[in-house]
Amino acid sequence: MNSIIKGAIGVALLGAVSVPAFATSVTPPASGPTPVPGLTNGGLIVEVWDTVSGTSMSEWLGGDYGTVGPTSAAAGTLDYGVLGGSSTFNSLFSSSEIAAGNVNFMVTAVNDVKPSQPQAAVTVASIGTVTGNALGTFSSSINTGIAAIMNGVTACNNVNPCTATSTGSPGYAANYLGVSSIGGASTAGTAGGAALDFYNLANTTGSAKNPVQTTQYLSATGGGAATWTLSATGDLVYAVPGVSAVPLPAAVWLLGSGLLGLAGIGRRKMRAA
Repeated sequence: MNSIIKGAIGVALLGAVSVPAFATSVTPPASGPTPVPGLTNGGLIVEVWDTVSGTSMSEWLGGDYGTVGPTSAAAGTLDYGVLGGSSTFNSLFSSSEIAAGNVNFMVTAVNDVKPSQPQAAVTVASIGTVTGNALGTFSSSINTGIAAIMNGVTACNNVNPCTATSTGSPGYAANYLGVSSIGGASTAGTAGGAALDFYNLANTTGSAKNPVQTTQYLSATGGGAATWTLSATGDLVYAVPGVSAVPLPAAVWLLGSGLLGLAGIGRRKMRAA
């Protein structure tokens, strides 16, 4: 019996060290300006657009290309909530359009300070060969979209999120941000659809013709690929699978030691009897 008690205590203590990945709610900034890729690390942004109606929403999620981190990340879930709030999201994107698969989304962060060697962290539905020229064009579009539309005085003027009700609206950033592919890579997914993998693309050589370096964002604890998901109701989630190591409070260790001590006392009394 004592061995069973000890085993149970040991398992409980070990299990407490590794816990399911944390979940954190994140509130995007209420206003900009969104960091511009051509001046510094560009802001981490999400673009949602309806390919039929022409409505769109561009939102700076906070942080930038530098804060996305290396291509391995700590396990956890970042929940950005319903983009723009439920009333705004529902007014722009109808449930019927979402059900029809007409509402696309993409998450990206770019550094375009050196136009010949851009870097981009971007959602990818299917990866293919991406050349330096393709990545350069993509990065330039993101740069223009943030500077001229999200931050532009005659467009959204730092209001976050930046919305548009038609392709002719000054706030229609999807012309620049809603890029559904980078060469051979498909970067957009659908609201309510499958999760999108996250990749880091970098033109390390500066060559316009050669393929760029592509590296997938993976869990640092070996849990698998990091993904972005936009639900049919507009909830954006970034998930890195795996477990998080959490230090146990001293009281827990004392409790475990005490229980083991009691088990030892019980064993000695049984022998004395």
